[in-house]
Amino acid sequence: SSSSSSSPPLQFDHMKLITSIIKGKKADVDGFLSSMRFARVAGPPASLVGMASSVELEGEYRASDGSRDEPVSNSAQKLATGLLNIPLSNVERLLSTLSTISLEELIKFVPQLGRSSKEHPDKKKLISVQDFFRYTQSEGRRFFEELDRDGDGQVTLEDLEIAMRKRKLPQKYAREFLCRTRSHLFSKSIGWKQFLSLMEQKEPTILRAYTTLCLSKSGTLQKSQIMTSLKSAGLPANEDYAVAMMRYLNSDTKGSISYRHFRNFMLLLPSERLEDDPRNIWFEAATVVAVPPPVEIPAEGVLKSALAGGLACALSTSLMHPVDTMKTRVQASTLLFPELVAKLPQIGLRGLYRGSLPAILGQFTSHGLRTGIFEASKLVLINVAPTLPEIQVQSLSSFCSTILGTAVRIPCEVLKQRLQAGIFDNVGEAIVGTLHQDDFMGFFRGTGATLCREVPFYVAGMGLYAEAKKAAQSVLKRDLEPWETIAVGALSGGFAAVVTTPFDVMKTRMMTATPGLPVSMPMVAFTILRKEGPLGLFKGAVPRFFWIAPLGAMNFAGYELARKAMDKTEHLHGEVLR
Repeated sequence: SSSSSSSPPLQFDHMKLITSIIKGKKADVDGFLSSMRFARVAGPPASLVGMASSVELEGEYRASDGSRDEPVSNSAQKLATGLLNIPLSNVERLLSTLSTISLEELIKFVPQLGRSSKEHPDKKKLISVQDFFRYTQSEGRRFFEELDRDGDGQVTLEDLEIAMRKRKLPQKYAREFLCRTRSHLFSKSIGWKQFLSLMEQKEPTILRAYTTLCLSKSGTLQKSQIMTSLKSAGLPANEDYAVAMMRYLNSDTKGSISYRHFRNFMLLLPSERLEDDPRNIWFEAATVVAVPPPVEIPAEGVLKSALAGGLACALSTSLMHPVDTMKTRVQASTLLFPELVAKLPQIGLRGLYRGSLPAILGQFTSHGLRTGIFEASKLVLINVAPTLPEIQVQSLSSFCSTILGTAVRIPCEVLKQRLQAGIFDNVGEAIVGTLHQDDFMGFFRGTGATLCREVPFYVAGMGLYAEAKKAAQSVLKRDLEPWETIAVGALSGGFAAVVTTPFDVMKTRMMTATPGLPVSMPMVAFTILRKEGPLGLFKGAVPRFFWIAPLGAMNFAGYELARKAMDKTEHLHGEVLR
């Protein structure tokens, strides 16, 4: 009993030794942790020292046994050196360490590394976390190099779009990924540093999502575990789906799905999608079955589209109205374009801007309504028929929006053309005269011809603009600059305008016909063909091209640029508020 009272128990000696070693080597441990971006702690940066064996660590422990009375603050070199000197394993070592610390423990433990605590991590946990992050960084580098197709150290939007296409993910994810990861607002690519930063932000969420799956003891997924995960999520759980999901993430091997395969897939998803059930996300991507509810139509986005479209069209109409007046006068008379040009001094600037007020008001209202309906129609079609090709979505949306937008604009168009042709002198006189001579339906004269002109023009114009823009991007292998986008819009609009000129001629003749006299499209077409020949239907094609080309640039490209500017302003405002 005297010996026991004179010397402390062996367990106490061990605890005292461990405590003294941890405190003495605190700078090295803190330096190791401070070099890991996921766990910043106090202390100067330190590099990993040479590795010692576990036998050497045991020898150091025995040597320290004879110096039990050494102050705690000075016996600082043993355990931390041993922890840092244990050889880091290769990727296979991760599985063996996970047998000593589960993924659930890893999730709980990793976030605590950045906090100050009186409790130091035990040896097994520290080795497991060290191996885990060495493993994830190595695999992340491999994935980055896979995305970087040309090996220049930069991942571009095209690289991301190809990666999304291979995994059957929406193409918009590529642009969202680039916007979230790039170093500054105008950067068109991302480097390894930016990719690593995003990877570290998403790591805890992805790891947590992975552990919600039915994993094997080794932390991987076999076919049976995938079927169990599907069943627990209420999804169709059969062998075909399980095989499809395995092939989706790991097409090269017949083995299992590891955390690496799952993580590379989840890294490409937007941050908000990471909060969804990973079983639904994986199942949807692998089997092309839409599990999430339909995308809601954001009222704010539709209103923004309507405002952008209306402003773009109103601006272009005000600038190009004199050319429209020349076109209308050529089509409404028997004069040729050169003859009308010779009369420009008599017409004057004021005459060229006659009818501009109803023209601008009508274009703003109708085009704003048309673009708003266009965006809403696209969202509806994407939800109702997600497999529909984009060109068909564009065409159907343009068809629906153009009919409604044009119906609103026709009364303003009637007033504008009657003022341009010189039938009335001002807007008030045009309104009263039309009501008196043609009743209310006079405001809708030429509706059939207008729809026959507008629907093909906007359907063909929007489709041609979208395809021409894609072709230009494919040739240039980059996103178009704003001026290039405007040029594509101008050419698309001008070409569509020339094709639809015959309907424009008939519309002009019907709207500028003597008030009170009945007219119809067949009657007007027959009269033109009989008196002026087939080329009479293309009167004013040249001024119409030069009038519509800038309108096409503003309506098609200008709308897109205005919408992007609004989105960018809103994004910057949100960043400032944060």
